[in-house]
Amino acid sequence: MNVVKKLRYAFYVSGNASRLMKILERYPVIIQSTFVVINDEGPNEKLGNLLLAFNVKYIEYSYNQKGLEGKEKNNYTSDLLLEKFNEFNIDFSFCFGGRILKGELLETYKNRIINFHPAILPMFPGVKSIDRSLNGNAFLLGNTAHFVDAGTDTGPVIMQSILQSQTYTDYEDILGLQLPMIYQIFCWLNENRVRVEDNKVIIDKAKYNHISFYPQLDMEHLN
Repeated sequence: MNVVKKLRYAFYVSGNASRLMKILERYPVIIQSTFVVINDEGPNEKLGNLLLAFNVKYIEYSYNQKGLEGKEKNNYTSDLLLEKFNEFNIDFSFCFGGRILKGELLETYKNRIINFHPAILPMFPGVKSIDRSLNGNAFLLGNTAHFVDAGTDTGPVIMQSILQSQTYTDYEDILGLQLPMIYQIFCWLNENRVRVEDNKVIIDKAKYNHISFYPQLDMEHLN
């Protein structure tokens, strides 16, 4: 991997932070480049102890303890993320949290906050997307990694993963696909291969050859 510069990363997570916990186990190199993790539904003592071993600043809080309701939660979290990203000179943040981010944060860190949504956008944006995909009898399930903008899961798409619905057994079948996605994006960012043009993401030198038929054609004369 031809690394151009050592970038500084952050994570925004919620509650048990299951994706981040698995990243800590499988891809510790990502955590070695992470400088701050913010959890808006603490406490999570196990996560805090693991991050301490990596010398990563860990910040957690509870909306109930702060008396925040509704949109106040979005505003508080957005302001805190902006403050901490600036304090730690963050280049990119991975987002697994539950709040809709707002305001100056999105302007200052445009195309630098990456969300992982468990559906093939633009289908099924918002909450409970896996359940809604299943209830809607979607043929294909999957994930979308995209930059966060002011809409709900509407930012420029970086990459997607696909799972045929007949092979689905539980949430982890879908959510587990996010782990190699985050590692690949981490590598692309470090290699300075990600750019946005006309609100579309281009990965320089990436392979965009695709499967046009799912399942694939098995009759050669049809190709």
